[in-house]
Amino acid sequence: MSSLEVADGAGTPSTISLDSLPIEVFLMICERIDADTLVRSLMYVNKQFYDIISDNYLWKKRAMHKFNDCNVAFMLTSAYNENTFNWKQFAWHTELEDSCWSEYKTKTTTTVYRGPHFSEVDAVIMAKDGNHCISASRDRSICLWSTAINIINNPMVHKTESHKGWVWDLDIYDDHHFLSGSWDSRVKLWNTDNFSQISQPIQTFRTDAAVLSITSKENFVAAGLYMPKIIAFDPREPDKRLFELLNSHKRSIIDLCLIEDNYLISLSEDKTVSVWDLRTNNTVKSMYLSKDSRFPMCASYHDNILFIGDNRDCIYWLDCSHGLYNIIETVKLERPINDNRIYKLNCIKCTNYGSVITGGNEGIIYILTPTNPPKVIAKVIDSGSEITSIDYQNDTLVVGYVNSYVQVWKKI
Repeated sequence: MSSLEVADGAGTPSTISLDSLPIEVFLMICERIDADTLVRSLMYVNKQFYDIISDNYLWKKRAMHKFNDCNVAFMLTSAYNENTFNWKQFAWHTELEDSCWSEYKTKTTTTVYRGPHFSEVDAVIMAKDGNHCISASRDRSICLWSTAINIINNPMVHKTESHKGWVWDLDIYDDHHFLSGSWDSRVKLWNTDNFSQISQPIQTFRTDAAVLSITSKENFVAAGLYMPKIIAFDPREPDKRLFELLNSHKRSIIDLCLIEDNYLISLSEDKTVSVWDLRTNNTVKSMYLSKDSRFPMCASYHDNILFIGDNRDCIYWLDCSHGLYNIIETVKLERPINDNRIYKLNCIKCTNYGSVITGGNEGIIYILTPTNPPKVIAKVIDSGSEITSIDYQNDTLVVGYVNSYVQVWKKI
């Protein structure tokens, strides 16, 4: 530990070091140090620092100082406990996201991928811990890209005619496999490790209509169709259907997501959100998010909160703790005054405690705090084209556009 020699009252040199300071003084110093330095460096200097910096109260004070004027999504759930909440993770992540994206022009590097796709990119997804991303297009092709900086041979793979229809959705099945869903009424399981132009799918699941959404976990794949129907498969028996949900909705299934492996959430054009319990094979809840013409478009989950974006300009917070699935907040995004355009949220991603990222027909990526009212950390305007899909993993953001581009941002 570095130290400083000073003279005491008798003129005798004495040594002052950081670990000899009173705790109150040390805490004041910590308040002026960024969270990332505290978590990654200072707390591991010695056991004393570790114990002090690990204290929940320090991080709670830090977080509440920043968000004392708004509702925080994760603090409104029925499972929230002020004494057990992970204040360190919350404060750390919120500071990291704010620090990076508020100055994204200098703290990130971006690459735009043009050429391989010649039609709208409807799905993008991160793979292999954020070192790769996958894109799918209406040109029926799938591309595997490296997200590393200054890679010359990109895409690494351009799989043309991967389906016989528009490729509409992607999902990561596990560390070595991904899924694609298409308007050819097929869901295909691919090997990520040896994916190539001549690759053939490991399994092909046949459905009854165009596939608009897919989600998965081990030994389970669910497909939402361009009709009021959800079909589930087991990859070990691709010709056998685990179940079919016919009565949950009255129109097409726009998006699906799994919550804690136990609940299947479906978003439909009939304006409803339905919750299916996979353990009991029963519908737990079906609800309307709004009384007007809005319908849910996209969803993202983190720590008991499901963030749902609609086809206009609202985000709904659902409390998923204890199987409740209650709407606890409706967040309206601010738009320019006297702007009569109809806005639409096409995609939403909760990165962690730190931010919620949205994209839509406005062509702007919004990095928002998970609060109501939301604070805009950044408005990223690059391509200007309508945004169809986004994903985020390990400090890497990937975006798909209507103009056929794929763009990646990586934190420096």
